[in-house]
Amino acid sequence: MADTQPVAGPRRVHQRIAYALALFLPCLILLLCAVVTGDQASEDDRRQENNAGRIINGRVVQGGVREHIEDLLVQHQPRVLILGNSLANTDVLPQILARRLHLNKHAVQKLTVPNSIGAHWYAILANRVYANGHTPELVVLHSDLQSLLAVTPRSEASYLNLAVHLGEEEPVFDRLLGHRLWFLDRIRESRSLVRNQVLVGARNLSVDLLYHHSLTATPPRATERALSRVFDEGHIDMRLHGDVIPTFAQGQQELIAFDPESLPRPAASFVPEIAALVREHGGVAVFVRPPMSPRMPSGVGDLVAEGVEEEVAGIAAEFGGRYLDLRGLDMDPWHFHNLDHMQPQGARRFTEILADTLIEIGAFWLPEASRSLDLLAPTRIVDDRLINIRPRLSFRRAPPPIRSKQPPRPGRKALAVFETPHLGQLSDAATVEATRTASRCSPVRVLEDGSPLPHPNVSCDAVRRAGHGRLCHTADRVHFSASDDTHPSHNGRDYALALDPDRWCDGAVWLYPGDLMRISLQPGDLSALIGGIGGLTLSARSASPQRGQAQTLKIQIRRHQAVWVSERRPLRGSGEATWRIPIRPPIDTSTEHVSVDVINKSGGFVLLTGARLQAYTGG
Repeated sequence: MADTQPVAGPRRVHQRIAYALALFLPCLILLLCAVVTGDQASEDDRRQENNAGRIINGRVVQGGVREHIEDLLVQHQPRVLILGNSLANTDVLPQILARRLHLNKHAVQKLTVPNSIGAHWYAILANRVYANGHTPELVVLHSDLQSLLAVTPRSEASYLNLAVHLGEEEPVFDRLLGHRLWFLDRIRESRSLVRNQVLVGARNLSVDLLYHHSLTATPPRATERALSRVFDEGHIDMRLHGDVIPTFAQGQQELIAFDPESLPRPAASFVPEIAALVREHGGVAVFVRPPMSPRMPSGVGDLVAEGVEEEVAGIAAEFGGRYLDLRGLDMDPWHFHNLDHMQPQGARRFTEILADTLIEIGAFWLPEASRSLDLLAPTRIVDDRLINIRPRLSFRRAPPPIRSKQPPRPGRKALAVFETPHLGQLSDAATVEATRTASRCSPVRVLEDGSPLPHPNVSCDAVRRAGHGRLCHTADRVHFSASDDTHPSHNGRDYALALDPDRWCDGAVWLYPGDLMRISLQPGDLSALIGGIGGLTLSARSASPQRGQAQTLKIQIRRHQAVWVSERRPLRGSGEATWRIPIRPPIDTSTEHVSVDVINKSGGFVLLTGARLQAYTGG
């Protein structure tokens, strides 16, 4: 027995060392992975971290966002509050929303945090808004659906932006996040950052070699400036860009912010908590999913698992709120800075439609809206989704011809130009300012061998870059390209100017000289006008103002084809005029045939910008 003791001791020591290494080495590997993947911040990430806790609505504020938000709420006592990420910051214009809801411009306030998710918005509502006694009537949460569902911040900046709004005890966060390891979520998120760093490193090395002629790494900002010059939009052929993006995107599925399958179901997200919190304080929560650029490739973007959207809508309704899918709204590429953030004219259009939608669903009650019918509404909500609609319009005659003084002349590249100084009031630039949705509404078209070119009302930059039958109308010229991109001056085809026979433009209608427009209504259209049709409100502006002379519009309301009301209204100057015409006696809403006729009795152009029937309220 004495001879075997020296052997057994070392064996047990070796076993203990083996056990220790078996436990230590995996832990060491995990630690190294965490170190490698946990600090792969880009220059942009570092900028965000530096500004974390100090940035609101795209601006860095002094003193921190908590104090800024609380001061803003005390000062303005908002009735409508908009929360969201950077999409809400660019897409929604509070001043327009306030005007449309008949509120003081400060009664609508926007609080947006970059890269924020549902957790941020719940924390702001609970700890900044309601904890300080503020009770907005309407809370609009504007974001992609992925960010709404996400519960865990996945960047240091996002975590810091959330942490500044959290108190010592947060039972909702403990329940939703208490058993989750945020640390592991950060590592999981950083896998793609590691791959990105490798690719960016290879790209930057090429930039250093080709642009700076050096193997020494340049500062990140210098590299970014060099790349911005090389890839400036002015150097990009958008026709190639449009062809390449869908192909490129097929191999870039991980560009999606979140893996749809990794997101929690709505019931396990902050959606029910937000909806319940808003209702508890007497408000209505409206969750808005905004449209993206038409250039957004299929297969990327705001993707969620099947059935998720319906679950969000159900939860919102359960707590007295609404979910609105506004992705169906017709938007043009020029409405966007990039694939998902709108530029100012796009935001103006979107905010006007958002206001229409909030009024339509009764999220913010207006007495006149509840008893009226918009005859020129371009959209409608059906089953929580926005659809684009058109009124039943008819016209008595074809458009008058446009007599061009001279044929088109050759323009730059493969373009041609009509000189049209006499049509400047009809131009896209003029109508963008004249229409409430900031739409390019020039009715001027170019006919190619008698057929209209397919892409009117685009920017002149798009005409130059994309061609293929596009045209733009400036204050004194119409620039256009042939449908097949051949040169219009050398392809042997005939080109002529004409007026759009459709006349409709995004909630507005053109009335050409001598035009008669009829809006036909059916009994089902009038069901909301309880008490009968008691009035008509029209808005219009002249596109051919003449000094000292007024254009005249004749307005007729017909019942069973017979004239029930007939009025004439003068239109002077270039500003918008609004008329309210009483209908006495009121027309019963069960009447089968009701129509509104607007006749342009003058020799100029008129843009009808609004038409609304009011219910009869007595008197």
